[in-house]
Amino acid sequence: MFYTKQRVINAGIPDNDKNGLVDTIKMQRDLTVKAVELDVNVKHPYSGDISIELHGPNGKSINVTGPSRKPGTDIKELFSGEKFDVFNGIKSKGDWKIKVIDSGARDNGSLVDWTIRFKLANSKKSEIFISDEEKLSSVQYCHQGEQVQKIKVFAHIEHGFVGDLVLDLVSPSGKTVNLQTKVGGGNKEIKTTFDQDVLDQMVGEKSIGKWSLKIADTMPRDSGRLVSWKLNLETGKPAAPAKKDDLTKIEGIGPKIAGILNDGGISSFAQLASTDPSTIKQLLEKAGPRFQMHDPGSWPRQSKLAADGKWDELEKLQDELDGGK
Repeated sequence: MFYTKQRVINAGIPDNDKNGLVDTIKMQRDLTVKAVELDVNVKHPYSGDISIELHGPNGKSINVTGPSRKPGTDIKELFSGEKFDVFNGIKSKGDWKIKVIDSGARDNGSLVDWTIRFKLANSKKSEIFISDEEKLSSVQYCHQGEQVQKIKVFAHIEHGFVGDLVLDLVSPSGKTVNLQTKVGGGNKEIKTTFDQDVLDQMVGEKSIGKWSLKIADTMPRDSGRLVSWKLNLETGKPAAPAKKDDLTKIEGIGPKIAGILNDGGISSFAQLASTDPSTIKQLLEKAGPRFQMHDPGSWPRQSKLAADGKWDELEKLQDELDGGK
């Protein structure tokens, strides 16, 4: 069987540093390796400075390429051949590491992505539904990132009656989201991308760790196999809480009106400065008759001065105003 794992990292390669950039693909499958290939995408203005090593979980390593010292740009190549034979016969499970070294000064580059391709010995524990009414769990490991901001899952499954299947995605924290349950009837294949609409509950989850696709075959007679699945994560730091200013510093706004504005999503001088007075008026009218008499026409202008820290100018403007009008 053939097995492929990719890492897209877009990480800088330290310039003129023998320690280089090291990145890891963690293999969960514990099968015997029959052949290995390495696909590398490096951006660099002088690729002759670059050397690439591959380290296996058995402690053995090879120099895949370089440094050649020959002029050129970028390395986008699939490497294979006899040098990879040192990994033949070992178990695939464990950490496979790429090391990219830039041994020349002045030019900077990055490792965009890398893919390791295996030919593995077949196993009884392959991703196939051996019998009906069983469950399959396939794992992918995410090495980096912070909180999930966007997520997509692609699944390709062949089955005699896909309406028997229940698909769930499980995050590293154990949160489970159902992708689909017993749909598709007598169709023979699921080849679908599940996007944010289905996976919205995964937003905010930590990305690092084991992500599992769980497939349950709920009925007898038909069997099938998981052909492949991909996990696409966009991550980032948690959003900083919105800045909250004391809106009562604006002439015409008291504590109750400030609360109305906060409830309407306006909590800072900058937000109020960019809000049209007609929109503010609508918020006041919805709050009841006692607030409809207020005129917010000058509030954005005042708020712009407050947001910019121009307090003397704000005080002068407020002296000219009559109750915020």
